[in-house]
Amino acid sequence: MTIQNPNKLFPLFLTSRLEETKRYYLEKACFRVVVESAAYLQLAHGGEDGPELCFMAPDGFPDGKPRPAFDGKGVVVSIPTPNADAKALDMLKRGAEHLTAVEDKPWGWRSFLTVDPNGLILDFFHVYKEYSPM
Repeated sequence: MTIQNPNKLFPLFLTSRLEETKRYYLEKACFRVVVESAAYLQLAHGGEDGPELCFMAPDGFPDGKPRPAFDGKGVVVSIPTPNADAKALDMLKRGAEHLTAVEDKPWGWRSFLTVDPNGLILDFFHVYKEYSPM
C-alpha cells in the first residue's frame, strides 16, 4: 500500500466548542466524522472525495501550547451540494438557521448562507449555469 497525500484543502478552525460543533455538523448539516479525538474533529460532507472541515481545541497541538481560537468573523466556506434548495430545506427541518434565502449568484452558483456555532459562515451551493466573465 502506497501512502499518498490528499489533493484538497483541510481548513482547520481552533475552537473550544468541539462538542457543540460536532452536534451541529452531524445533526443539522449532515456531515460525517472522519477523525475524532479529545481535542480534534475532522468532518466530511458528501462522498469519499467530498470537502472536509477540521476543528481543534486551542491547546490541541502536540506541543500543548495554546493558540488563539477562531473569533467567528470574516470566513466563508463554500461547500458543494447536489441541490442547494433541497439542502436548505433539509437544514431548516433539522433546526439550522439561515442567513440568506437560496438565490442565484452572478457567478453561476445557486446557494444559501448559514452559520455554525463558531460563527463560521457556510455557503452551500450547486452550479446552475456556466460562468463567463465577459
